[in-house]
Amino acid sequence: MSNQKSNPNDAHQASHQPVNVRQPSLMLSDLTDDLLWPRILRAPALALSPSRLITGSICAFLLSIVLSLASMVGPNGETEAGEANNQLQALGDLFQTSLAGIQSNLRSMDPIGLAQSIGFASVAIRTTVMESPMISLLIGLPLIAILAVVGGAISRSTAIEFAKGQYATSDDTLGFALRRTRQFVGAVVGPIVACVLIFLLIAIGGLLLSFPVLDVVGAILYPIALGLGILTTIILMLHILALPMIVPALAIEGTDGFDAIQRSYAYVIGKPLRYLTYTLILTLIGVLSIAVFTMVAQSAVELTNWAASLFASDSTNRVLTSDGEMGATKPIANNIINIWHTIIQLAVAGYAISLFFTSSTLLYLVTRRICDGQDINEVWDGVGE
Repeated sequence: MSNQKSNPNDAHQASHQPVNVRQPSLMLSDLTDDLLWPRILRAPALALSPSRLITGSICAFLLSIVLSLASMVGPNGETEAGEANNQLQALGDLFQTSLAGIQSNLRSMDPIGLAQSIGFASVAIRTTVMESPMISLLIGLPLIAILAVVGGAISRSTAIEFAKGQYATSDDTLGFALRRTRQFVGAVVGPIVACVLIFLLIAIGGLLLSFPVLDVVGAILYPIALGLGILTTIILMLHILALPMIVPALAIEGTDGFDAIQRSYAYVIGKPLRYLTYTLILTLIGVLSIAVFTMVAQSAVELTNWAASLFASDSTNRVLTSDGEMGATKPIANNIINIWHTIIQLAVAGYAISLFFTSSTLLYLVTRRICDGQDINEVWDGVGE
C-alpha cells in the first residue's frame, strides 16, 4: 500500500484547468466562403430594398404611361395612320395577353405555363419587330431609355451595397444614371442599330434581284449578303445573351458603352456554361420570389376587402367591386380604392424590375470574378465623374 497522501492544492488546480471542447472539423461557412453561387442567392432580399423597390415601381408607372400613350396615337380609319394604329392596338392586346398569362402562372406557381407565357411574349416581341419596325422604333426607344436609366440606378445601388456594405440614396444613384443616360441607352441599342443598318444594306442590295441582267449580278453577290446575315444573327444572339450584364457593367466599371459591351460579350463567350448556370439559378429563384411577392400582394388585397365588408352592407361590396347601383359618391370612392389597388400592382411590377437588375448586377460581379479574377467587392467609386 502506498502511504502517499493527495494534496488538496493539486485537486484545486486541476479543477481550474481549461476544459478542451471538441470543435467541429467542418463548418458550413467552410463550404460556402469560397463559392460564388451562394452569394447570388441574396438577389431577392436585395431587390426588396425600399429605394430599389420604389425606383422599380416608378419605372413600371412610366412604362405604363408610354404604352398607354402609344395605344392612343393615330386616328382610326382607312388611312395608313389608322392602319398603323390598328396594328398598334392589336400588338398591345397581344402583349397584354402575354403579361396576363405570366401573372396568372406566377400566382398559380405553374412553371410549365410560365415558360409558355414567356415564350408567347417573346413571339409577340419578334412579331412586332418583324411586321411593324417603325412602330417598334417609336415605342421601343422610350421604353429602352426608361429601363436603361432605371436599371443603371438599381444596378449602381445594388453593387455598392453588395460589394461595400454601404447604402446609396435614390438621389445619388438616379443622378448617376441620368448623367450617363447616353452611355446606358447607347450600350443597349448600339449593336441593334448596327445590325439594322446591315440589314438595310442587304435590302438595298436585294433590289438588284428585281431587274433583268442585274438579277444575275445580285445572285453572284448573294453570298456576301448571306455572310452579313450570319454575322448580324450571331451579334444579335450574343447581344441578347449578354444584355443582362451590359447595364450593370456600366454602373460598376464606370467606363464607356463600348467597354461594357466588350466585357459582357467576352464573359459570355469565355465561360458560357458557368454563365448559363448562374443565369438559370437566378431565374429560378427570381420566378419563385416574384410568385411569392405576387401572392402576398394579392392575398393582402383580398383579405383587406373581406375584412372591410365583414360587418358592412351590400353597399360596401359595391364600392369595392363596382358591381350594381353605385349612387352619387360611390363611384368616386371606388376610383380611389382602384388607385390603391393600382399602386399594389405597380409595387409587384416594381419588384420584378428591381429583382431583374439586382440579379443582373450579381450575375455580372460573379461572372467577372470567374473570367478576370477580379474581386467581387471592387466597384468604381465614381471619383472624377
